[in-house]
Parts: sequence; C-alpha cells; structure tokens
Amino acid sequence: MTIAVSTPRQHSPLAEGLRPHRFDWRPSLEAEGQAESPQTRHDFSKEGDPIKGSGAPAISFGSFRLLPSRRLLLDGETPVNLGSRALEILIALVERPGELVGKKELVSRVWPRTHVSEGNLKCQVAALRRALGDGRDGRRYLDTSPGQGYRFVAPVEAENEAVPWQPQPAALTHEHNLPSRTMPLIGRTDVVAKIADRVTRERLLTIVGPAGIGKTSVAVAAAERLIGAYDDGIWQIDLASIADPRLVPTALASALKLTIRSDNPLPSLIAAVKDRQMLLVLDNCEHLIEPAAALAIAILRGSRSIQVLATSREPLDVEGERVHRLSALESPPESIGLNAAEALRFPAVQLFVERATATMNEFELSDNDAPGAAGICRKLDGVPLAIEFAAARVDTFGVRGLAARLDDQMPLLSGGHRLAPPRHRTVSAALDWSYQLLSQEEQTVFRRLAILVGDFTLETAIAVVAGSDRISLDIAFIVESLVMKSLVTANVGDGEVRFRLFETTRAYALTKLAESGESDVLGSNGRQSFPCSERRPSGTELASVV
Repeated sequence: MTIAVSTPRQHSPLAEGLRPHRFDWRPSLEAEGQAESPQTRHDFSKEGDPIKGSGAPAISFGSFRLLPSRRLLLDGETPVNLGSRALEILIALVERPGELVGKKELVSRVWPRTHVSEGNLKCQVAALRRALGDGRDGRRYLDTSPGQGYRFVAPVEAENEAVPWQPQPAALTHEHNLPSRTMPLIGRTDVVAKIADRVTRERLLTIVGPAGIGKTSVAVAAAERLIGAYDDGIWQIDLASIADPRLVPTALASALKLTIRSDNPLPSLIAAVKDRQMLLVLDNCEHLIEPAAALAIAILRGSRSIQVLATSREPLDVEGERVHRLSALESPPESIGLNAAEALRFPAVQLFVERATATMNEFELSDNDAPGAAGICRKLDGVPLAIEFAAARVDTFGVRGLAARLDDQMPLLSGGHRLAPPRHRTVSAALDWSYQLLSQEEQTVFRRLAILVGDFTLETAIAVVAGSDRISLDIAFIVESLVMKSLVTANVGDGEVRFRLFETTRAYALTKLAESGESDVLGSNGRQSFPCSERRPSGTELASVV
C-alpha cells in the first residue's frame, strides 16, 4: 500500500505553531482593547491650566491638538479621522485629566436619551485608541479601571493658538442594513455577547462552523448589539448568491449604496470608505474564500476605522484574522428517567420545542416524550438547522415516532421555509454546498470516512480510507483540510487528537459513498460501520450502504 503521510500543517488540530497564511499581509490588526494597569500617572496638566470644562480653545497632548468647540482633533497639522462619538469621549476625558470618568457618565453624554449596551462604549474607546496610537511606541493616553470607567493619563496643556477649521467627512445616511429577525435566537445569548465584545477589540473576526450551525444568525445578532457604535453604520454583505469572484467588491459597493463605474472597482471602493468608521459583515464567504479574503485585506489596509466580521465554513486564513469556531447547541446526555423540565434546560431541546410549537396548533413537551426529544437532539449533534427540520415533522410522526425513524435522516431532514435560500431548504442541500467546494481528493476521503462511527484516530482514518485500490493521497493533510472546512470535527484531549463526523454529515457522506461505487474498493470495510469511540460498544455493526 502506498500512502503519503506528511507532517501536519501548522496551526491545525494536528500541530502547534504558526503556518503560512493565504496572504502575506502584516498590518496592525491586534486587539485594541488591551488590558491596562490600574495605576495611573499623575503628570497631567499644570495646576491652573484652563482645561476643565473644555474652555481652552485648544488642548495639546503628545503630537495631538484637540479643539473641542470645533469638534476637531489634529495630529500635527493633519486632521485625525475620528467618529463623533469617539471624539466626544476624548473631550469628556481630556476635560478632566487624571480623573476617573465613569462608564454610565460617558454613555449618558455620548448617547443622550438612548439606551445602548456597554459594548458600544467599548467599541468607541477601541476606535479612540487606534486613532491615538495608544499603547504603541510607548505612548499612553487612556487607562481603564475595570468595571468602572476610563482616565486620560497623558500630560495635557492649554493653548490659545488659533487653528483653521477643517470640515469632517459626512457620514452615510443609513445606519445599517441588518435583516429583522422573525424567530427568536435560542441558546446563543452568551456566544452573541462574547462575539460582540470581541468585535469591539479585533479588526477581523471570522465565525467558522459547519453547515446549519447558525453562523449568519449569530453574526447578525452580535452586529445588532453594536448598532449605534459606528458613525457610518453596520453593513451586511451576503456573498451566498454571488458566483463570479470579480463581483465581490461590487457586492460591497452595492451594500454601501456606492456607484462605482470601473472595470477594477476595488481602488475606488477603498478610496470611498477609507475615512469611514463602520462594521462590515462579510457573510457566507466559503465559496469565494480567496476574493473575500483579498477584499477584507484591502479594506483593512486602506482604512483605520473599519472592522470586519466574517462568516465562513473555513477561516479566511489571512494574517491578523481571529477565528471563533461556533459550537453546536448543548443536548442532554443519555439519562434514565429524564423529564421534560430537565430536558428543557438544554438549548437544543428548547429549540426543538419552539420549532415544533410553531408548526402545530398546540405542542407541549411531556415527560413521556422528553427522552425522545433529547435523543433526537443528540442524534442530530445539536445542529440547529437539522433540529428545526426534524421538529417540523413532529406533527406527522409525533416525538417518539420521529425518534424511531431518524436513522433514515436525509429524507426527514427537509422542509425549509419557502423563502429560505436553496442551500437551507434541506440538510442535504446545505451539505451539498460544502461538498461541491471540495477537491476531488477531498471528496474521496470524505466519502470513505463515512464508515467510521463515532470518534476515530488519524491512524484509523488512514488505514480505512486507503482501501484495496491503494490510493496514493496525503490522507493526513486531507483530513486536516476537512477539519478546517468544518466537515470533520477534531477534539484534542489527553495528548491525542480524535476526529468525528456529525451524524447528519456522516449520513450524507454514506449516500455519496454509495453513489460513487467505492464500497467494493474498501473491501469488507465498505459494507461495515466501525464504532471507533471508546464510549461506544466494541465490535462491528453491519450497515446498509444504499
């Protein structure tokens, strides 16, 4: 048997360290909300300087001059692009150098008569830090008192020198284009809050996960929390319907309502947005991963106050990217005597009940049905899209009847909303979207992994995938690629990496294995499913591959 097994790529579940990125771009994309010392400096303005109350025509600190009455910040003689809210925070802090200004006071001053979350304040402070270069080259301007507020800690001095007025760029007229949610987002409160917080501190964050896990819903919910935090708005760019890579910049221009007439729109687009302070939500990047990554890089390099939140089934793989892998909803463990109240503590069951209720006149989870509902959620690995499709069949089969029929997953897991994107109308269609993006070699390995039930090691995968046709593939490399593309999950524990296919994914892969005619080349393996996890029974189970 000839099997090529290479050293795993870096920055993967198989190895530690850094690996080459898709683009070699190294701008400053570090998190801006760095931790700060509780100590503060005491060399502020000289006693008697007319700083307090912003009565001075100009206030200087470092290389900057602030003109509060003109709403203008200069770095030397150059106006600094700073949004109105971040500028208001700066004025409030500079008015009282060295003093702690509380979060509530800042929020009430910057957003009067408006209720906003604390994340909005963090976002504006992060933008202010970037504009000032706070923390770089030894420069320190702002100090955070965790849970309390902020201080301006640099020495300041009042000036009387007049400075010519400079107009500030006009803001876009619309605040956002985020869609309104028609259904509640269940079980994601904590992760939405975490992502919203990370967005305020990181310029490029990508939410990564498998088909149907809820990446778009979480991204939109996180962005909703930040409405009002960006002077030029929050803009979602859905790439799902775009097939031509050349149209990716055009999609952004369209979302921003910019008219650009050029065969190469990217330079004009960057020029139009370089002075904006906004959040861009690049949604569904996986099928256009290269042009989406190139667009994100170009925008971030060409601006100082634009942040990008992306969703994809694999990372953009660029320098400075931060990745949040979105987990499935938690399901109840196998338990004897599970009742409805206990089952409903888990978000997967909560989603199942909510969607079942939406399709029936009356539905209430009973104690008798609770084990069946929990089993359905476990069988579907807590994947929201699969749970929604299964719940829609409760009115036909009942909970226990549905649980009994769930081994035949693919026909049952369909029935998405009429106006849903085609890839979200069935679980099979959602997985088709990912499968079609794979190379031929990746498709082969993916299909053959379907005969492995539960957790498996890389060595097991290599032995099973090779088959009697002795395929000469770098199986380790391809398994890692399937992990990166969210078709295989990896769990690193006790020094050993174990892999697994979600049950819905495995059922899909089995259908592809049958269609390919490869069952015979896998020998007896192709007609069996092997429980590989130590938590499962030993031995083999015959599986019908049809």
